[in-house]
Amino acid sequence: MSIRNLDRLFQPRSVAVIGASDKPLRIGTRVLANLLDGDFTRNGGTVWPVNPKYQRLQGLPCHARVSALPLAPDLAIICTPPGTVPGLIHDLGAAGCKAAIVMTADPGHNGGRGLRQPMLEAARPYLLRVLGASSAGLQSPALGLDASFTQMPARKGKLAFVSQSAALATAVLDWAGQRGIGFSRFVAMGDGADIDFGDLLDYLAADGETEAILLCIEQVSSARKFMSAGRLAARGKPVIVLKVGRDAAPGADMVFDAAIRRAGMLRVYSTEDLFDAVETLARQRPQRGERLAVLTNGGGLGLIAADALACTGAQLATLSADTLKRLAQAGAPQANPVDLLADAPVERYAGAVQALLNEAHADALLFLHAPTAMVGSEQIAQAVAPLMQAAGKNVLSCWLGGGSVAQARRVFAEAGLPTYDTPEKAVNGFLQIAQYRRNQELLMEVPVGVPNTGAKARAAARGLVQAALHAGHSQLSDADARTLMSAYGIALATPQQAALAGATLLAARIQTGHDPVFGPVLFFGQGGIAADVVNDRVAGLPPLNMTLARDLVGRTRVSRLLAQGQTAADGEALIRTLVQVADMVADLPELTELDLNPLLALGGSVVALGARMHLAKARGRRAELAIRPYPQELEERLDWNGGQILLRPIKPEDGAQHQQFFAALAPDDIRLRFFSAMRELPPAQLARLTQIDYDRAMAFIATRPNAQGQPETLGVVRAVLDPDNQSAEFAIIVRSDLKGKGLGYILFQKLVDYFRARGTREIVGDALSENTGVQKLIRHFGGVVLPHPEAGMVRLQLPLR
Repeated sequence: MSIRNLDRLFQPRSVAVIGASDKPLRIGTRVLANLLDGDFTRNGGTVWPVNPKYQRLQGLPCHARVSALPLAPDLAIICTPPGTVPGLIHDLGAAGCKAAIVMTADPGHNGGRGLRQPMLEAARPYLLRVLGASSAGLQSPALGLDASFTQMPARKGKLAFVSQSAALATAVLDWAGQRGIGFSRFVAMGDGADIDFGDLLDYLAADGETEAILLCIEQVSSARKFMSAGRLAARGKPVIVLKVGRDAAPGADMVFDAAIRRAGMLRVYSTEDLFDAVETLARQRPQRGERLAVLTNGGGLGLIAADALACTGAQLATLSADTLKRLAQAGAPQANPVDLLADAPVERYAGAVQALLNEAHADALLFLHAPTAMVGSEQIAQAVAPLMQAAGKNVLSCWLGGGSVAQARRVFAEAGLPTYDTPEKAVNGFLQIAQYRRNQELLMEVPVGVPNTGAKARAAARGLVQAALHAGHSQLSDADARTLMSAYGIALATPQQAALAGATLLAARIQTGHDPVFGPVLFFGQGGIAADVVNDRVAGLPPLNMTLARDLVGRTRVSRLLAQGQTAADGEALIRTLVQVADMVADLPELTELDLNPLLALGGSVVALGARMHLAKARGRRAELAIRPYPQELEERLDWNGGQILLRPIKPEDGAQHQQFFAALAPDDIRLRFFSAMRELPPAQLARLTQIDYDRAMAFIATRPNAQGQPETLGVVRAVLDPDNQSAEFAIIVRSDLKGKGLGYILFQKLVDYFRARGTREIVGDALSENTGVQKLIRHFGGVVLPHPEAGMVRLQLPLR
C-alpha cells in the first residue's frame, strides 16, 4: 500500500494532456476543454497539450512529444492508443513526472495484449503512480481541477467519491449535480492496475478536505490492503460502500458483506441509499440501541413505518408509564406510533415530541407529517425543531408532500435534522445508523480472551497434517482428527455424548475451497439435518475474538435457540468454539475444507457430533488471510530484574491490564507520554491502543504474572508505520515504579529489530523538550535529537537502513 506521489495526482500544479485534440468525439478534446473551462488555470495551474499533429490547441502551444515539454508535469493524462502507453509512461518517468491517468482502455479485457504489466514495468523504476487504465479521470473541485472526460464539473463539497466504473461515475455526477451535492474528490478509478481502493482509502483518510468517503466497488484486488486501509479510514470518518455486480459464486456476497462489517464501514444497496447514508451519518448522534419511537399525523404513515421496521432486527419502542402520562397530558394518543391526527394544534406536537424525546426506552425518534389545511407545516416545524435540535438522540423526519412542506423542510435542514422524501427512506436512515453503530462497535470494543491450548500442541497438530499429506492422504484418521481438533480446544463427541443428540444442535462451517478474494472464510449457522435447507448462514473472516464471534452468533437463528432453554455457559462455549475453529483455519492453510455439523451444546461445553475435513498441499505462497492474525512468532522470553518477562505484541484482550498499567503511571509520566494531563483512558482510546492493525503498526508490551498469578503490563513501546514503509512514528512508556532498570532499552531494541527486518527507513517521534529520558534513549541507539517547529518540543530520528 502506498500514498507516495498521490499529492501530484490530486493537487498538481501542471498537467500535460497527451493525445490532446480538437476533434469533437475524441477523449483528448474533452479532457483539454474540461481542464481549461474550470478554475485550474485561474488558480495558477499550467496545462500543456501534447500531440505532434498540432501547433496550437485551445489557444495554447501544443508540444510534439513528452521530451519537448518545458518542465516535467506533476500530472500527465494519457489519451492515446494502447500500444503507445508503456513507452509514454517510460518517457514521463524519465522526465520526472510522478503521476499519470491512463484513460486508454486496456485491450487485454477483450482478449488482446494487456496494458497492465508493460505499463507497471515502465512506471516502477521512476516511482510514477498510475490511475487506470480505462479511467475516466478525477476532479478536485476546491482546486478547480477537472482532469476527466465527464460531462460536467463536480460541485465543491466534503464528500470523496471513488468508482471503478466510468459509466456509473458519470451517472452519479449528474445525479448529484441535480441535488446540489458537492465533492472534495471525485475519482473514476478504472482498472486499478497501480492505484487501487487501498491506496485511495489511505490518502482520503488523511485528507482534510474530505469528511466522508463513498466507494462504488465492482471487485477488490488486494483484500488485506483493502481491509487494512478501510479499517484505518473508518475509525476517522464514515466510509460507505456500494457493491456493483453481485458475484454469482455461492456465499461470495455474504463474504463481501462480512468484510465491510469487519472494517467498520457501512454497505448500502443503491446509489440513492449511498447519498442518503451520507446525509444520515453526517448528522447522527450517539445511539445506544435500535428502538424507535414514531410520531405522525396520520395512522397510515405510522403503519408504513412499522411495516418498514418489520424483519430488520429493529423494533418500535415500548413506551414507559411516565411517557404515556406525559402524552395524555399533551392530549396525544398513548401508543407507539403516536398518531396526532390531522387537526392537532402546534402545542400538541410540541408536547408529544418532548415526551418521546425524554423516553428512556426509545433510542431515536421518527417524525412523519403529511400536509393538512388546519395547521401549517412551517408552524409545526418552527415549534418542534428547537426541541429536536437540543435532544441527545437521533431524530429523523419525513415531510411528505411538495411545495406545501418546502419551508418546513428548510427549517429542519437549518437545524441540522435529516429529512427524507418518504417514510421508508426515513426508516432506512434509522437502520443505517443502527448498522453503522454495530460495525463501529466491532472496531472499538475490547474483547475477552480465549485460553490457548499452547504452541507445542499446535505444532504437533501441524505435524499430523504434514505427515498425512506426505503419505498421500487427503483426510485424517479418526484418531488423528480428534488429536488435531483437541490441539485447538475443539472436542469430538464420545459415543455417550452422541446419544444425547436430542439437545439443541448447532452448526459451524468453514470452507476454504476458500474465497478467491478474501481468503479463508468461516460460515456459521443452524445445524443438524436441516443445515443445507434452512437459510441461516453468516460469514466471518478469521481470525476472530470473542466479540466478533458473539456478533456472528447474534445474527443467526442460533441466538434465539440459545435463549430458549440453553444456559449462558452453553452460549459462551459456542462462541469460544468459533474462535478456536477460526484459529485452526488461520494456522493450517492445508485445511481446505472443514465441516462441523452438528455441534452439541452440553452442560457448558460444545462437542462436534460430525466432522468432515479435507487436506491439500498449500501450493506456492500461502493464501493470505484478509486480516493479519496475531504474530505469535514475535513473542520472546527474557531474563530481567531477577525474573523472567515476556515481550510480545499487544492484543485486543489486553484492555483490562492496560487500564491497570495506565492507573499505575505517575501523572508526570502520563504528561510526558501523552502531552496532556489524563486521569483515565477513554474506551475509544483504549481500543485504539490495544486493537492495532499488525500490517501497519506494532506495539510490544513487557508482561509478567503479578502476585495473584494474573498477567500485568510493565511497559509498552509502539510505532505506527506510514503506507510507504518509510517512517514509523514511535512512543514508549515504562511503569513509573520500574524506571531506571533498563526495561525501556529492552523494549526499544525489540521495536528497532522488528522495523529493521521490515525494511523501514527510519523510526521517528516527537517529545517534550524536558523529556530527557527519551532523548537519551534515541541517542543510545545512534539516533539524533532535532529542533521542532513547535516551541517546547523536539524531533527524534533514528535511521534504520
